[in-house]
Amino acid sequence: MTVAQRKETHELRKTLKPLMEKRRRARINESLNHLKTLILPLFGKDASRYSKLEKADILEMTVRFLRDLPSSSAKDSYNEGYKACLQRISAMLPQSNLETETRQRVNEFLQHSMVSATSSCQNCCAQNSRMISQMHQRLVSLRKSSSATENHSISTAAAPSQPQSVPQASVDMWRPW
Repeated sequence: MTVAQRKETHELRKTLKPLMEKRRRARINESLNHLKTLILPLFGKDASRYSKLEKADILEMTVRFLRDLPSSSAKDSYNEGYKACLQRISAMLPQSNLETETRQRVNEFLQHSMVSATSSCQNCCAQNSRMISQMHQRLVSLRKSSSATENHSISTAAAPSQPQSVPQASVDMWRPW
């Protein structure tokens, strides 16, 4: 390599280094913003009120959340994770924009699922699969009921709407999806 080529390579590196650093900082900032949108709801905080959160605060909140997660053995991790997920959903439920009746029905189902999850059974995986399927079907029916209620209340503002009931046979049926 000649002296001129080395000098040209050195100059090229000098011009590319700031661009690479700018891209690296942009990736970091994008990841921190994404992390902020994930972590704020877990602390029950409104993201619109915390638009100017410092990077250190986002990282501290994330570390605090991860530290507070219960550690468990591999044997119980599924059941504990399932129960923790149900608890998080029920904690976030009051802040949702669901109607009061729908929110109560979801909460009742979550409470029933938590009781079922804590009871011991010989075929635990089958029971949890059935509960997941039931929860999925209930949430789908609630979503349909909620959207039907909203559409009905928009079209007839004075008429009270009735939630659709889920047929019991379809709720008890296990499906692999």
